[in-house]
Amino acid sequence: MQTADNIAARFRAMGIGAEIEDVSLLSPPDDGFDIIIVLGGDGTLIRVARQYADRNIPILGVNMGTVGFLSSIEAHEIEESLERLIRQEFSLDERMLLEIDIFQNHELKATHFSLNEMTVKSANAKMLNLGINIAGQSHGVFRGDGIIIATPTGSTAYSLSAGGPVTDPDLEVFLLTPIAAYHLYRRPLVIDAAKEIALYPQTLNPVDIIIDGQVKSELDENYMINIKKATPKVKLLQLKDTTFFHTINHKLWRNEGQG
Repeated sequence: MQTADNIAARFRAMGIGAEIEDVSLLSPPDDGFDIIIVLGGDGTLIRVARQYADRNIPILGVNMGTVGFLSSIEAHEIEESLERLIRQEFSLDERMLLEIDIFQNHELKATHFSLNEMTVKSANAKMLNLGINIAGQSHGVFRGDGIIIATPTGSTAYSLSAGGPVTDPDLEVFLLTPIAAYHLYRRPLVIDAAKEIALYPQTLNPVDIIIDGQVKSELDENYMINIKKATPKVKLLQLKDTTFFHTINHKLWRNEGQG
């Protein structure tokens, strides 16, 4: 991409090391970076956040997409913004991550990080039947099309479309949002992130686990999914003095009805 080449060339001309990496890499490159600049939309930034979740490296999002809800600047602002970046005139916005441990037959099979949400849906046309434990206590059995466990960052994404609340990202909470629940009393639930959530099957139907709408895997019987607040946080680098609520009004509500 020409934009990435131009940014890297400008840094190098000032004696600052810069490398261009493809976000489609299966694993991130070695440590040694002070800042990651992501050129793309929210999906690209979320993918990078997962890849570098345990690296503690600030991420600057440059919106090259449509909404760019997580980005700090727009593409046309790159030139002026690089000067502020070099002078370290920025703040850091820390965002909570989910840590998702997937067990099969009581054995840990995979661990994922998630910036937005984890979704569980039936892998076939049958109704999802899922047991839920919160902080070791039963929250009953969920029946419906699916269930979303979202972070406050993810509250403006899939969870919002399914009827969940918009949540201040300074809070550390989980949002448990049903998708087409069989029982009408199953409404969105806000849970302290100090508590862990466990999901386990009530029937033998396979399920799909979807992480941030980007990573998908299928689980059969004898699985358990444990969701907790991850130790690392995503550090979003902010070059503007704007609040989360201003961003909602400017980028989210503004796009209502525009298709």
